[in-house]
Amino acid sequence: LASMIEKEAGKREDYAKVSAVFHNRLNQVITLDSDATAAYPLGVKRMVLTGDELSAANGYNTYTRGGLPVGPICNPSKSALTAALYPDMEYIAEGYLYFCAGDPSKGETVFAKTREEHQANVQKYRPLWEAYDKKNAAG
Repeated sequence: LASMIEKEAGKREDYAKVSAVFHNRLNQVITLDSDATAAYPLGVKRMVLTGDELSAANGYNTYTRGGLPVGPICNPSKSALTAALYPDMEYIAEGYLYFCAGDPSKGETVFAKTREEHQANVQKYRPLWEAYDKKNAAG
């Protein structure tokens, strides 16, 4: 969990909020749907993943398997470990279930309670992610 927080949160101040989303999803038995876990075994470094990448069946992809991945996806920092143990209790109580990157140049993480809010965030920020990927031409 800590390694996922490390890779998913844009800034350290978002670690506990990202942790809360993961805790809420685990408690509701919802797949974690982490792009970082989908990308890890494939060696992909882009912000926008393809449908095939998101549906790849392996032990790390939390889109295709329930619960946590089979192992860590990075070496988490102390801050990420702390966030895994102590998620943001306000975000847990308020029922946040989604997050995505915001503007990549700012390292933002944008949170949502409903799928509809999340989809609106994805639609808003996807052009920035695509531009970032194009500029960085990462695999």
